[in-house]
Amino acid sequence: MIFSLLNVRKKTAAALAGIAIAAASLWGLSMWQDISMAELLQTLLAIVVMLAAIMVAAVLIIVCFKLLMRLLGKSSASDQDRAE
Repeated sequence: MIFSLLNVRKKTAAALAGIAIAAASLWGLSMWQDISMAELLQTLLAIVVMLAAIMVAAVLIIVCFKLLMRLLGKSSASDQDRAE
């Protein structure tokens, strides 16, 4: 594989290869369907922004649940201390 010459990790090489394959596929699709590269790049940018928003929302939901669980854990621990 060409990425082994660059001394990168296997996961990084796999990600780079996936991006390269996706770019080549999109280029071939745009040539076949006669879609302008500007339109294709605009769509690609919109998809990347949407995925970034989904990832940020997922991280925020996880943080909220962790904080809620920590708050509930502290309140139940303080309730047990009061009962004793």
